This record gives sequence, structure tokens and C-alpha cells, in this order.
Amino acid sequence: MANRSYLDWSAGMGFIGKAEPIVLQLYSETLQKFRLAAQGHGEHQPPDEHRERVATYFDPLPIWYEPFEGAQSAGSDASHPFPLSAVTQRPMFMYHSWGSQNAWLRQIATKNTLFVHPDTAALYGVADGGMADIRSHLGTMTVPVKTSASVHPDTVWTWNAIGKRRGAWRLDPGAPEGREGFLLNHLISDVTPDGRYANADPVTGQAAWFDLRIALSPATRDAVPSPMFAPLPVGRTGAPSGNGRTGGQ
Repeated sequence: MANRSYLDWSAGMGFIGKAEPIVLQLYSETLQKFRLAAQGHGEHQPPDEHRERVATYFDPLPIWYEPFEGAQSAGSDASHPFPLSAVTQRPMFMYHSWGSQNAWLRQIATKNTLFVHPDTAALYGVADGGMADIRSHLGTMTVPVKTSASVHPDTVWTWNAIGKRRGAWRLDPGAPEGREGFLLNHLISDVTPDGRYANADPVTGQAAWFDLRIALSPATRDAVPSPMFAPLPVGRTGAPSGNGRTGGQ
């Protein structure tokens, strides 16, 4: 049996339940059953309006397809109205939202910027250290920009989980998380651009956070991050309150 010594050690440590082979399926029989049902086989059939979707994306083998947001928001000509991909990543010191309430961890980062490749910033007229408008098919935000050659020219990225609504989590309304931090959640729609389905993976239902497409331009409004909402009232010590995140995490 492959990796027998590792499996025995792992089971002995309690990492796995039994010292049995871990089988990874390249071909998924479960997905094939769904696809065959969509093709008309078997007793259980998907609704007719979803049949093509199931048959297309429940492929038993790994496939690649253009993410829905990019494909459905493309224009009729060769140029894409949202030419850049925008991704977020949780910092390891705030990998779970609980960490955001740790006074020690807050000292590491209390604000975030949008990282853009220098060539991309120059192409769209955005200055290092300046403000930029980023626009998706859902809306527009204004955010601070930092150029970095480590970013792919076709991609922009920022930390997630830093931005908070002012007054949330008993932070002072003037705390930098509420005045200088931001979340890209305001640009991510709950549904696909055509409005037919949830903005999510068609098989697992995982939200399509990394499928966001944006356009980048110099800021046309006040040089502060936006949107910015009115502060929440800071509750009494020990009183329960919402987490106040400015978007889903």
C-alpha cells in the first residue's frame, strides 16, 4: 500500500481515522450521474430550465471555462469594459474575523490599499499613493492605490477583512479601519450579470469571490475611500452587538 508508514503514523497521531489509502478521484462518478440525469437518463431529472447548465458544468473530469462574470459582462467588441481581475486575500494574522478584535493583531495592519502593477497604473493614469475609482458591473468604489511589481499586470488585489464600518466592534469611530480600510464586497454581486443564477460555482455553490472583473481609473470624487457609511453607535461594555462588517466575509 502506498505511503503505508505515513498512514500508520498519521492514524497513530489521530490525524486520520484509519490507516487506509486516501483515494483522490480524477474522474468523479458522482458528477457523471448528475450529467447523465441532465442528458435524460435515470428516474430523477433536473428541471428543464436548468438541464443545460447541469449537463455543461457537472463534468466528471476537470474542465476550465470563462468565469461567468467576465463572460457575461464582456462588450460586443474586442475590448472588455472590465479588463482587470480583482482578488482579495485574508492576511494570516486575521485569517478568521475573530482575530480582528485582538488588540495586539490590530497593530499589524489597520488599513489596506489596492495593489496595482506599475505598468497597469501608468496605462490607466493612476498614481502610486493616489486614489482610484474601481468599477464593476454592480457599482463603483474609491480606494487608495499602491503600485507593486509583484502583482500580475492584469490583476489587482488587496487584503480582505481589514475594512470595518465606523463604530463596529466597539472601535472608535475615528479608527483607521473605518476611515481608511475598505472591502471589495461592494463590487461583488449576489447574482451573475445576466441575473439568472447566484454568483457562485455551479457545482459547489461556493461564492465566486475571485471572479470579480473591474475597470480602473483616476478618482473623480473626494480623495477618501468610499462608500463610507454613518458610524454605528458604540454599545455598552458587555452589550451584544453585530460584527459590523461592511460586506460579507
